[in-house]
Amino acid sequence: MNNKNIGKIARPYSKPAIEIKDGDGDTKLSREPEVHAEVLAEIKKLGENTKAQIVEMHSNHKKLKDLIDSGAQDAVKKAELSKLSEDIITRQEELTKKTAKEQNDRMDAIEVIVKRVAIGGSREFGEAEAKIVSEARQFLMHKLIAYKRLPKTGVSDADVNVAEYKEYKKAFDMYLRIDEKQLPVHAPESFKYLTTGSDPDGGILVTPAMSNRVIERIFEMDPIRQLASVEAIGTDALEILEDLGQFGSDWEGETVSTTQAGTSQFSKKRIPVHIQSARPYATQSQIDDASINIENWIAKKVSERFGRAEATAFVSGSGINKPRGFLTYTDYTGTKGDGGVTLGQIEQRVSGAAAAITTDGLITLKYSLVEDYLTKGTWLANRLTVAEVMKLKDGDGQYIWRAGITEGQPSILLGLPFRMSTSMPTIAAGALAMALADWREAYQIVDRQGITIQRDPYTKKPFVEFYTRRRVGGDVVNFQAIKLLLISA
Repeated sequence: MNNKNIGKIARPYSKPAIEIKDGDGDTKLSREPEVHAEVLAEIKKLGENTKAQIVEMHSNHKKLKDLIDSGAQDAVKKAELSKLSEDIITRQEELTKKTAKEQNDRMDAIEVIVKRVAIGGSREFGEAEAKIVSEARQFLMHKLIAYKRLPKTGVSDADVNVAEYKEYKKAFDMYLRIDEKQLPVHAPESFKYLTTGSDPDGGILVTPAMSNRVIERIFEMDPIRQLASVEAIGTDALEILEDLGQFGSDWEGETVSTTQAGTSQFSKKRIPVHIQSARPYATQSQIDDASINIENWIAKKVSERFGRAEATAFVSGSGINKPRGFLTYTDYTGTKGDGGVTLGQIEQRVSGAAAAITTDGLITLKYSLVEDYLTKGTWLANRLTVAEVMKLKDGDGQYIWRAGITEGQPSILLGLPFRMSTSMPTIAAGALAMALADWREAYQIVDRQGITIQRDPYTKKPFVEFYTRRRVGGDVVNFQAIKLLLISA
């Protein structure tokens, strides 16, 4: 089978779907009409070649028949006739072989086209190829970011080498199982591809498939990451503008002009990314066991460690060599509940009872959040706080807590969803035990694209350590969109 076309990038198609007949005669919508055009073109070429072969064969047979009909009987004529007949037979055999080869090439080309996008509803091959192309694009982008060579225009399909990425995947799997120093001996070609993905700061870039598994598991573990705004960058920091006020407005008449009643003020905020690392380790027997997917195992262990560490940092991190948590900011010094904002200050409302939470305190906290953010607000507290909140009742003796109606949906407190975080403080005098915020507006998480891994078989002998690192940052970006509950002394 001719595979010379496999590995080329499948370009996206934009034309509308067309109706085709499958093997059972049922009508289906094709998602790739251009592919049908390609297939039909190849089939047409196949038919044209066959037709040309038949025409030439008929022509040669006609020449032979004409000679026979001419009545050539003498020895000379018979010899010429015999030679012509042999030439015709030889020529037909050559032509048949040539046409057969052309037909096989055409059929190979048709097979490649069909498999590339999977015509007629079977999309497994097409989706698999699309996935590998996407991974190859991500990998190239991460590699260029690591080397600080990412073009401003980004990465296009034309820049992607799928075949090279497939070799890198093989090399990466081998790297997880074999000492880096042994790789040039055991697999010199694979090692060549592996070194192209090395981060200048040390470490091998993990494959996008593994990286995505890590991030996905972190997302599932960390409610703050699910709630907050997340931005992936290729630099060492994200710079954004903070709005310190509001744009003014006024009314104008047909003959009356006005000036803007006020102007908004802006301040630039910089959120740096910090190195986060995890060091899971395994026995050599685990690594050698072919039945164990070592990549999945590492991804699971790393994501657990990353998830717990970053959740704690987003809540209470100092901002020094780690993200800054929203509990580290001072109380708002303006008038409580006025909806004002001061950079670096988050409004705190007291719980209403010593070392306890009250219904009145929660109501006060809820309505200290201005309308723009209140409708999208979500409570955050740990499970022990939840246990106490579930016991609270309103003035009519009804519990203010409402369990989620649908499985997987958050419970409701005073009409707003509630999420649990183990990183939030427990109820105690002076503790900031609960938070209410429009988290997408309030908190910004920054991911530096690319995760690297180093295989270390020496530090923890007889175990093999996998030093894995990423870069992540986080900070409050809208101090008006978040409020905190302070437990009374």
